[in-house]
Amino acid sequence: MKLIARRSLLTGGLALAAYPVLAAPPQPWIAYERRLRGLLSDPPGGDFDPDFEETLLDLNTLIRRRQSLAPLAFDRGLTLAARAHAADMARTEVFDHVTTEGYSAAGRVGLLARDLVGAPGENIAMRRNADGLVRPEQIMNQWRDSPGHRANLLAPGFTHVGYGALRQGPRVIAVGCYAEVAARLPGPAPLRVASSDEIARALSNAAPAIRQFSVSEPGGEVLTTTYIEGRPPSALPAGAWQLRPHLSSGEHRYQVAWGPVFVLG
Repeated sequence: MKLIARRSLLTGGLALAAYPVLAAPPQPWIAYERRLRGLLSDPPGGDFDPDFEETLLDLNTLIRRRQSLAPLAFDRGLTLAARAHAADMARTEVFDHVTTEGYSAAGRVGLLARDLVGAPGENIAMRRNADGLVRPEQIMNQWRDSPGHRANLLAPGFTHVGYGALRQGPRVIAVGCYAEVAARLPGPAPLRVASSDEIARALSNAAPAIRQFSVSEPGGEVLTTTYIEGRPPSALPAGAWQLRPHLSSGEHRYQVAWGPVFVLG
């Protein structure tokens, strides 16, 4: 289980403090995105099981309703991120939220859920039965009985989810990708952009409106301010960045969310 907490940033007027930060090298992120999409179309040693995934969603809804919590809505981008990580763990046999290269849930969601702005979290599980096929309730029970995983199932702030279940004969690798969806872009953001102007255009007509944003290294916490509506975007070095929109949560107070990953230059 990994939950990436929301961050709040207090500002004076519209000016935000700028922190110097280097971009991530672009080619590894381009290669990772290509790898994930390849695994989605050709998962190793098995196939994704949509019925299993749908049942996980139904079971999560039952668990939340027992706690008087709203059900989580299905999200296609989160499902892609969940499926891709399940297939990638099957490929590497490394069962972790972070790959050996250091890619995390925030980066995967930023690569594959290209219209989503929010705060992501992730559950993972692997199960092989001695007799019979693995059933969805067995995976859900593993998560329900683990305090950290249960926290994601019942997080009151989460609004959307995507489940990925890769069935490989007697073994199932399952991933739940959760998010507090705070805003939606009008369409999928481009992965490659030539300038920060293109990033600003990708945010136009977002719902709710996004008036300013920072960027960070993908999955990173250190922010660089690049755009405030009505001001020219700051120059941004070439490389891989993650969009970090600022969502108003009161006068001069902003929640810094997570958005798509993009490659500049």
